[in-house]
Amino acid sequence: MAKVTDRFLYSDLDFNFAKTATNDVARKFDSNAIRQSLRNIVLTNFYERPFRPSLGVNLLSKLFDNFTNSVLGDIKRDVIRSLRTAEPRITLRDILVDYNNITSTLTVQIEYSFLDNNDTIDITIERVK
Repeated sequence: MAKVTDRFLYSDLDFNFAKTATNDVARKFDSNAIRQSLRNIVLTNFYERPFRPSLGVNLLSKLFDNFTNSVLGDIKRDVIRSLRTAEPRITLRDILVDYNNITSTLTVQIEYSFLDNNDTIDITIERVK
């Protein structure tokens, strides 16, 4: 009998730690695994991961800055740097960083290609006043 993973190219653990019918930890495959990986890389702060202190975008350090065009450009540059080094399975197409003054939310939109499929992920963090 063939394993379930034979038809998938990539698999990662589901970080929600949901259980399967066999009480095992669930896995995410292909595009879902990539989406989870991108979200984790962007939301990782410096020094959070042992032996890789520079991995991540370190968004929390910028969360209370005044979001000028130069700060948004720095965030975009940091996202590009982190994804190019930590996620070789994708091809970046575009990254949009936007801050909404009314709702105090920072949105990072990542457009990428994975296995010849184009996809977009939005990652939003919010300032709590």
